Amino acid sequence: MKVFSTTTLFATLVLGLLCSLPVGAAQEIAERSTPELLRYGKALFERGECFSSRYLFQQVLEREPQNREALSGKGRALICEGSFEEGIDALKQVAELAPKAAGVYTQLAGAYLEQYKRDPETHEGRLQDALDALDQADAQGASSAATMNLRGVVYYRQGDLQQAKDALEGATEQAPEVADYHLSLGLVYVQLGDTDAAIETLRRAVSLEPENALGHNQLGQAYLLSDRCDDAVFELEQAATLAPNEAAVNLNLGIANFDCENYEAARPYLEKVVALEPTAFAPAYTYLARIDLEADDLDGAVTQATKGALLPPANAEAYYWLGQAYAARGDTASDGTPDSSKAEDAYRRALELDPLYKPAQDALDAR
Repeated sequence: MKVFSTTTLFATLVLGLLCSLPVGAAQEIAERSTPELLRYGKALFERGECFSSRYLFQQVLEREPQNREALSGKGRALICEGSFEEGIDALKQVAELAPKAAGVYTQLAGAYLEQYKRDPETHEGRLQDALDALDQADAQGASSAATMNLRGVVYYRQGDLQQAKDALEGATEQAPEVADYHLSLGLVYVQLGDTDAAIETLRRAVSLEPENALGHNQLGQAYLLSDRCDDAVFELEQAATLAPNEAAVNLNLGIANFDCENYEAARPYLEKVVALEPTAFAPAYTYLARIDLEADDLDGAVTQATKGALLPPANAEAYYWLGQAYAARGDTASDGTPDSSKAEDAYRRALELDPLYKPAQDALDAR
């Protein structure tokens, strides 16, 4: 017989009552003690039931408006729901009630970072807010692997790779068993161009969490950058098995197979990308065009390259391969003479987008 914990049973009861019997739910919750509501609210939050957990924390606050644990729970639940301003206000109330409670500053830093990630252009200033909150956490003696990791991620988002590296190396040294910290550090190593360190770090992350699709995906990308296409294909196949409908994973696996010259093996992954996200991944169309070029399907190459070139944001590589597709097809004018204008226009558009894009300039010079 399957045994359920008291927390699980009550969490299930609350969820059922909240969904179907609101009057009964209110009566049931009113009979629970504050410690019970806090405990069950945390359990629901950990299950990802943001709204339901917030409802319980709010019941506590109606009894005790300054209950710090309930305010903190409510704030985190609101952040989870995407109500950033309200959530941040709740966490700020906790900081006002207990200015020496270091943990709330870490929570605030995380909230600021999440708000920035939701809309970087509008909330760019939240990165500095996050660093200020982490400084306050450190001042209260809360420096930990978690705060160092947060600091490293914020520095990475700001483009300060060296400070990101230093902070994340500190996090992984202090908590070597946390895969997420290694994933963040591996990404920084990739951006710094140290692919050997990236591979070592990401392999550690994957060994800690073998079922983490993101880890296999990042490790596969690091192998690609090191021209180790077979290793890249292996890792990306693991990622695709774990996350078969993740467009970015399928794109990377398609590119890895292409780099290994397994063109027909690459095709289904790239076709899956455009089926999943028809307008989000222009490189998928560009690589499909290149596969068609290898297969001498010149009309197909032009069609795929055109789709890739027209997707925003416009980029030089897409237009270069559109030019290559037109050039390979060898269009003719109405009088039967060769017409290279479409290819040349595509090469010129590539150079407009990136004047230093040498392949396009070489193609023009050769015509």
